[in-house]
Amino acid sequence: MSMDMRRQHNQDDSELAMSDIIAQDSNGWYQLCEQAAHCADAQAACFVFFQNDDQAPLLAMGPGWPLLPRWSLADYQTVWQQQVFYCAINGVDLHANKSYLAIPITRGVLTGLLLLKYQTQVPALLPPQKLLLDTMAEHGALLWHEGNHKARQRKRDGSSRRLLNRLKVLFSNVPIPINAFNAEGRCILWNHECERIFGWTAKEIKQHPTPISLLYPDLADQHRVVATFNNHNSSEFKEWRPIDREGNKLTTLWANIMLPNGDMLCVGNDVSEQKEITNRLRLAASVFDSSYDGIMITDLDYCITHINPAFTRITGYVPDEVMGHHPKLLQHINSDEGFYHELCQHFKSQDHWQGELSGRRKNGETYSLLLAISVVKDEQDKVINYIAVFTDITYLKDHEAELKHQACHDALTGVPNRLLFGELLERAISSAGRNKGLLAVCYLDLDGFKSINDNLGHAAGDRLLIEVSRRLGKVTRSCDAMARLGGDEFALLFTELHSSLECDEILTRVQSIINEPVELDGQSVRVSASIGVALYPQDGTDSDLLLRYSDQAMYQAKKQGKNTHVFFDAALHQQEQNRQLQLARMMKAFRQGEFLLHYQPAIDLFERQVVGMEALLRWHDPERGIVMPGEFLPVIIGSHMEFELGMWVIEQVLSQMTLWNQQGLAFKVSFNVSRGQLMHSNFSDELSHLLARYPLVLPSLLDLEFQETAVLADINAAVAVLQRCRQLGISVSWDNFGTGYSSLSHLNQLPVNTLKIDRSFISDLLSNAHDVSMVESVIQLAAALKMTVTAEGVEEIEQGVRLQQLGCRYVQGYGISQPMPAEQVGGWLKKWNSEQPENSEG
Repeated sequence: MSMDMRRQHNQDDSELAMSDIIAQDSNGWYQLCEQAAHCADAQAACFVFFQNDDQAPLLAMGPGWPLLPRWSLADYQTVWQQQVFYCAINGVDLHANKSYLAIPITRGVLTGLLLLKYQTQVPALLPPQKLLLDTMAEHGALLWHEGNHKARQRKRDGSSRRLLNRLKVLFSNVPIPINAFNAEGRCILWNHECERIFGWTAKEIKQHPTPISLLYPDLADQHRVVATFNNHNSSEFKEWRPIDREGNKLTTLWANIMLPNGDMLCVGNDVSEQKEITNRLRLAASVFDSSYDGIMITDLDYCITHINPAFTRITGYVPDEVMGHHPKLLQHINSDEGFYHELCQHFKSQDHWQGELSGRRKNGETYSLLLAISVVKDEQDKVINYIAVFTDITYLKDHEAELKHQACHDALTGVPNRLLFGELLERAISSAGRNKGLLAVCYLDLDGFKSINDNLGHAAGDRLLIEVSRRLGKVTRSCDAMARLGGDEFALLFTELHSSLECDEILTRVQSIINEPVELDGQSVRVSASIGVALYPQDGTDSDLLLRYSDQAMYQAKKQGKNTHVFFDAALHQQEQNRQLQLARMMKAFRQGEFLLHYQPAIDLFERQVVGMEALLRWHDPERGIVMPGEFLPVIIGSHMEFELGMWVIEQVLSQMTLWNQQGLAFKVSFNVSRGQLMHSNFSDELSHLLARYPLVLPSLLDLEFQETAVLADINAAVAVLQRCRQLGISVSWDNFGTGYSSLSHLNQLPVNTLKIDRSFISDLLSNAHDVSMVESVIQLAAALKMTVTAEGVEEIEQGVRLQQLGCRYVQGYGISQPMPAEQVGGWLKKWNSEQPENSEG
């Protein structure tokens, strides 16, 4: 381009710029020019500004500008250079006359002229006019600066928008999120990738007044984002966590580019997936390093590439010792070559293996481990790695073995318990069945152990049981078995026997060795053994059956005087079978409500008044009628039914007494308790609960009767139970007193209120002097101990008279009344009372 062409181009730009400046405030320029012309009494006025030497002056014409001459650039510059100011322009080679006057303009780099046109000759300016014209010239410079700034800003805005518009087509389809916001925070660009990532369309975002609040609901986050718009040095990528339309937080990188017009172009990158992958890798690395389980990674050739700290802790091998090596070379897994070969074959068709193995640590110590191996494959399903995860389960295996030993062995003696004995017996039966062998199952109970345990204490009793276990262990062979079943009961198993006689000889030795004295706390004590024996296959082929038969035979040994052994007798077993059938019939009768109570009165011989009733159990058999307890109680005693039936009797008594109480009848009622009921662990609690359920019954009107056989087995425990009954307010009577061999020895221990003389002493009272002496002794003994006495079995008037002579006040028996149903008691009482002399009442 030639110099003239460039100059012409610049002049055109200058004129365009001048027109832009005038367009910004054309009224202001015209008014300023009019005011200047009016102030100087001129025909017209205009402003001329110089920018540089190669540009034409920039004109701001007033209303009279057409009257101005078309001066050249040189003409204006001549006026400026020669400083022909405030007066008519003379001596200047202008194609004009003396009708022009110039006022200089200088403000910063801006220079120019306020040019005035007169119709005639230029008048002289007065000082006020000159000052005013200078002010207007200065105002013109300011107006120029303002217009020039706005024109430049408008030019920049236009160029920014033109640039943004040209790039919109490109930005719309690029695979990265790009958006733009103006200075007011409104969105002006939102490309397709932004729509895909965030979920909002461009239309929705552009229409929203504050789109930043959609992306950053948290106000603090909004402030931080907006702050970056004002930062001109924010073109570096920074991480932000905006949300999408569904409320999911994304991880993105954004760089902000400030456009010349103040708009902000934002170029981003969604790194949510990469961040997730990075987090997963970091987590995996953390899990790998911090896992309590040992982890080993091998390559395709089974060479170790990575191990974690737990691997070293468990095995003792550090990374330098195992990297690049095959696990079998380190003897990490204590398995033969065949194991590794089988494992390799397994992974040809499977991707996982798990099992328990034995391991060997670096120091040679063996341990147990639970090992799981998984195959790692690439995208093409090719194996690239194997990962082995193993847990040291040595403690668990040891604990498991300990628990198994505890579960199968007696805690006190360490010998097998009932569970393990059952397993050993089943194995022995299986072996004997194959070999046609003979077995002996023996049930052993110590005679006299309870006495030693009570007198010397449980610690001494435990030492005795340990010693007995040791002695029995010396008798049994490796093919035999011995177990403690509980308490002082043991079981013996003898195998490979040739005859029952051989078993008899072994048991004789067993009894002999048990009979040997034992030193306990400085005392020499002895125990014996009652042993029951059941033979396989003669007596049975089932392990439970054989043990039960031997138990039954042991009870026969007890009955035969103890310290002996008895072989199972099928006839006795049949009796037991019959008893079980009878017991089932009794239980059925009980469930069907066939049991009931009859009540027998007891009277005061001196006052001729009824003082109480004794509740007596009866069975109303639909086929036989009323059955007396002597026929069915022997079947029930000692069974699981004993306690339940006994508590039912007490509840029936309480229920009947409540009914009598409502009828105005109040007298003492006695009930019998058996050994199994009295010594049951729940007896006292159950009795207390029953009393609470029948609050109308005074406990002092209840009388508990027991026999000597109920307390002999454990006198101390019996005393505790009876004292508990006394604490509840219940009276206690000793039934059938005088028939036992140790009645007197226990009388002072037991908390008894009443002694009931057995009917055997009353039946021959009128003819047997010995019975008279016995009754008299009991009456005197009771008086000395401040107890009352009741005579049972009074059937004749003479017996009552004789008892009254001996000092016995209370009696009961058929001579007074037979036992009767509860509904007959009221009528009988009326009849009894009506038959008594009036003076005997009170």
